[in-house]
Amino acid sequence: MTGMKKLEGMPVMCGGKKAGHVLRGVLTRDGRSLRGMVIRSGLQGMRWLEREQIQLLGHVSVIAEGALSKVPRDADYHLFRVSDAEGERLGIVTDAIINEETLRVAALEISSGPIDDVIHGRWYATAFSVLPGKECGHVTVLAKEGR
Repeated sequence: MTGMKKLEGMPVMCGGKKAGHVLRGVLTRDGRSLRGMVIRSGLQGMRWLEREQIQLLGHVSVIAEGALSKVPRDADYHLFRVSDAEGERLGIVTDAIINEETLRVAALEISSGPIDDVIHGRWYATAFSVLPGKECGHVTVLAKEGR
């Protein structure tokens, strides 16, 4: 398991050559798996690495195959606000924990705010649903975990 934040800045190798560095990972609209990655690729600027191209999420690099493509328009999509089933605001999504083999989301890391982070720490949600919006998704969790 690895967090999407840990992937940021990692080198990307395509066909044995360095293609750039991971700028950010992008989740599917339902928040259940990694859709792809935005790659900073030197003089070419930002490029897109599709999920199907990813062969390995390593500890020091991402190994992929094929050519990088143009970044899709909706690549800024992210999960943000978190609430419970009754609509009470619980916090915001700060990271997604990804299974390196399946590229599926194992859990979402949730922050209830800076003071709560210091006192209680961040917590994890494995049972959640996402109401997708145009630029961000609203997460509803069934129960708090990891406190």
